Amino acid sequence: MNKQASGHSAPSGAQAPGRPGEWRRFLLLAFIGLPIAMVLAIAAYGFVVWFLQILFFGPPS
Repeated sequence: MNKQASGHSAPSGAQAPGRPGEWRRFLLLAFIGLPIAMVLAIAAYGFVVWFLQILFFGPPS
């Protein structure tokens, strides 16, 4: 069976290519991307609660 036709190809060399780049991307995502995403998610939730209090529910009592 032809490996190219099956869609599988063996990595050349002892180590899979792009391995250092994967670690760099992981660290960037873990320490920069996710904290920014969480801050934006919390800010969006706060905005939604504030907006709903203005329109429908009034201030908390």
